[in-house]
Amino acid sequence: MESISRSDHTINVDNLINSMNDEEYRKAEEFYIFLTNITKCNNGVLTIERKKLIDIAAAYMECSPIEAHNILMKMKAYGWIKTLDKDYIIVNLERKV
Repeated sequence: MESISRSDHTINVDNLINSMNDEEYRKAEEFYIFLTNITKCNNGVLTIERKKLIDIAAAYMECSPIEAHNILMKMKAYGWIKTLDKDYIIVNLERKV
């Protein structure tokens, strides 16, 4: 974890980069509910190519694929997604919305 110290303030760079604004959080929360609904029967596992997942996320969140990818990475950093691999995703089903 990288930190930057300036004067009397320390900024945690990872937290700053991984933080979501209100709009991203809303989109992430809606997509998380969608993911939990389609992965409940498989213990949170969904076999899907990453590109297809990003395309689905972008369409669902009504944003660009780059923004969808960034939101997925932030969801992983928040612990909503346990694993995001090139061929599958594992969703944390224990998080309560």
